[in-house]
Amino acid sequence: MRRFKAVFTPVVLTLGTATFLCLLWTFDPPRVWDRLVAFGWGFAVLLPFQILDHMLNACGWKLSFPPAAAGRAGFWDLVRVRIAGDGVNYLTPSGNIAGEFVRPGMLKCDLPDAVKIASVFLAKVAQAVGQALFVILGLGYLLLGRRYAFQGSQAAWGGLMMAAILGAVALGVWVFACEPPAWVGRRFPQAVEKGAPVRALLRHCLARHPWRLAGSTLFFMLGYGWGAVEVWLIARLMGSPMEAQTALAVEFLSNLVDAVAFMVPAKIGTQEAGKAAIFKGLGMPPELGFTLGIIRHVREISWAGMGLAFYAAHRRRRPRSNR
Repeated sequence: MRRFKAVFTPVVLTLGTATFLCLLWTFDPPRVWDRLVAFGWGFAVLLPFQILDHMLNACGWKLSFPPAAAGRAGFWDLVRVRIAGDGVNYLTPSGNIAGEFVRPGMLKCDLPDAVKIASVFLAKVAQAVGQALFVILGLGYLLLGRRYAFQGSQAAWGGLMMAAILGAVALGVWVFACEPPAWVGRRFPQAVEKGAPVRALLRHCLARHPWRLAGSTLFFMLGYGWGAVEVWLIARLMGSPMEAQTALAVEFLSNLVDAVAFMVPAKIGTQEAGKAAIFKGLGMPPELGFTLGIIRHVREISWAGMGLAFYAAHRRRRPRSNR
């Protein structure tokens, strides 16, 4: 695995950087720079705008705790840890998984480890389901309204991929919550023993509180929907306002691109290339989408840096023996 990452990461970063530079050259660097300069002070509005997205995600996470434990998890502590975990996910080639491992240990509440780990697992499930449902509903909206110039079977493949994600999530939850086979217990006795409380808690939450998981999924869907508001705001601040329906279409398709390129760290190249292709398919200038992708990239990297700062501060506070 380490050899694969050692080869995969540089290759992906090189291809992503080459894609970005090629598109920048195609769309004329001076014109792109002029658009960024025109946006200017808009960054002062855009950067704090993202906090509501983290708040919605924190609400989704809070509903992933059992009812008796949810009150002991502070809301703003959940927001802080969400930002930290998202920063680790964004900047590491881990398929958006590495950040989930840091979340339980960063929580300040005195809940048992099994409760914290189970809540992180359920929140990740709810987030994956929320994104898949958001994209599937969006593809249906785009097809019915004929708003996007799909080529061939693009929409069918996109919907099939999201359905596959939903199926994989459901299968993963079922496998993780069930008791492992005897051979697994013999091969990994410590892992099975330590994971027993988490599996029992997962089964309890899924059986007794399914509506909390549904509510968590809804909050994560609202978080993805908030991205459409951000797209609308960026376009307006760039001096190229768009309709709310168009901004929603851009966000539907952006999430589809993110799901396909989930292994690319920091979305190098995929952010800008995806936005350029989406704008072209919606009948808008692709260079406008490219510039919007750069602006969103700046916002994402800024918040990811803040998340890593939170994580670094947490690491410094912990005793060396507990790291």
